[in-house]
Amino acid sequence: MNKSSATMKNNGTRIENSTRHRKKRSRRYSSHTRTIVNGADDVDKETRRKMLSERLLRACKGTYRGALFFGANEEDKKEIELCRRDVEEFDFMKEIDFGKLDGKWELMYTTALDVTGLLVLSIPRPLAILPPAPIIVGDIFQIFNTRTNAIVNEIHCTVPFVLEEKNGITLRVNAIYEQKGPRALSLVFQEAVVNELRISELSETILAPAILPRTELSKDALLFLRDFELRFPLFGRAAQAIGGGDSSPIRGAAVGQYEFSYCDEDILIGRATGSGGLFIFRRAAV
Repeated sequence: MNKSSATMKNNGTRIENSTRHRKKRSRRYSSHTRTIVNGADDVDKETRRKMLSERLLRACKGTYRGALFFGANEEDKKEIELCRRDVEEFDFMKEIDFGKLDGKWELMYTTALDVTGLLVLSIPRPLAILPPAPIIVGDIFQIFNTRTNAIVNEIHCTVPFVLEEKNGITLRVNAIYEQKGPRALSLVFQEAVVNELRISELSETILAPAILPRTELSKDALLFLRDFELRFPLFGRAAQAIGGGDSSPIRGAAVGQYEFSYCDEDILIGRATGSGGLFIFRRAAV
């Protein structure tokens, strides 16, 4: 088999590594679904909305969420852009129902350079003989709490062999927001938290071999790792490092506005005004 047409698995999702196959897939999905959505008068609005949302999510698959250099090709980008416009134009929203933001959203695709560069670490190595990346990025979520006007950016990652294969450690960036107009929020990042460290069986065996009695030192080491947590307030140089500053009257890193073009029970589409990047999320399973 030609290696360029091989398939790989990443976070349980079948990833198409053939550019030719992805192009055919994109055209087939868009043509088939567009005929159903636009040609069937007996399909109610809710069904059509779900069809368009599902087509957008399908277009995002196989793009490594837009990872820099390895993500969406030009054909994929055109398909995603077409699907996005179809979703937004089918149910154009002059105002966003901010109450629908509440909950947990999973990142499916982005063009924001500060994230696409990070997503390179989520791509599996094409050959088994190549060593794994030192850090592998897993699922990325955005969590809204509309009662407290809080947002949490949550990134799951791992270190091969040292931590659990999936969700070895979690990075969270906590922020608060203020509504700015009918479709925008201003964000202030306040704190970064690293916790939920889960070591691999290999690491635990090295720290506390099963054939030997556990010493107080090994027990303390395992307990320390289980309760491990680091917190970094985001102001001063830490704020500048993520593009913010101390100009906001609220303590933290003011990072500009977050503008939404679409939000329903399943899909969230927004843009960060600072980076200009597009973000497409789907509501995460509870």
